[in-house]
Amino acid sequence: MKKILLMICAGMLTLASCMNDNDAVVVPSTNFTAKNLPAPTTTIADVRKAYSSDIANNTYQQINTDEVFDGIVVANDVSGNIYQFIYLQGLKADGSINTDEGGIAVGIKGMGCLYTIFPVGQQVRVNLKNLYVGGYGASPRVGVPYINTNGALKLGPMPLPYLSTNIELVGEPHPEKVTARKVTGADLNNPDNLTKLTPMLVVMENAEISDAGWPYAHWEVGGDVYSEYHDITIDGTKVRQLLYTSTSATFAGDTIKAGKKTIYGLLGRYSTSPQLSLRSLDDIVEK
Repeated sequence: MKKILLMICAGMLTLASCMNDNDAVVVPSTNFTAKNLPAPTTTIADVRKAYSSDIANNTYQQINTDEVFDGIVVANDVSGNIYQFIYLQGLKADGSINTDEGGIAVGIKGMGCLYTIFPVGQQVRVNLKNLYVGGYGASPRVGVPYINTNGALKLGPMPLPYLSTNIELVGEPHPEKVTARKVTGADLNNPDNLTKLTPMLVVMENAEISDAGWPYAHWEVGGDVYSEYHDITIDGTKVRQLLYTSTSATFAGDTIKAGKKTIYGLLGRYSTSPQLSLRSLDDIVEK
């Protein structure tokens, strides 16, 4: 059985025992996830198609029957730049990752280290029964509704207990199966491509990030610190405010280096604007 050394994560669980404070607790990751879910009945692509209206209009529907799909994890919260979500892409018949169309976000709250259970390359089975499918910023996601600070209902992450009933790990992680789709500046500047390309792991070659010498985030105004957007130029074509970095990212204060590089990342969207999120600084390959 696969075992992962889980760090103590805020809000995840409380362990009561007479062990020493320095003792490590090795917990099987499958203790938190479902077992023996029904076989897949659908695909990520079919789910996106079935609920395309809700996704596009930022509404959602509750699913009351077993609708089960498999996907492979391409991005998680390993660096803190992504929060409370894992991103799945579909699989082709031969088990390889589907880079022909976008995937789906699955939101899970209640633990701050999803990457320990859902590493990149882990195949995941999701049963949508009792969950909700819809859109946020016209991007597809799975979760449950919540009330935001303005009193509006939005589709957010599912509470942690749903892990044990709706999400199952399939086999061992195979990060070598995860491949990125190459995209150009022209691809990203065309809003008509966003539905096909998001969310998806992508790669940009001969790319330059604007604001070299400045941090990835930590934009300070009046003592407040904000997340930041940066332009990326790919083979001479600029995509404005493409790179988004959260102040919670472990690399938020790192300095952007000048020069051309190869950039990987999770391509998402907010309405008609593409947004690239680095999974970690390992997604930047300097030349």
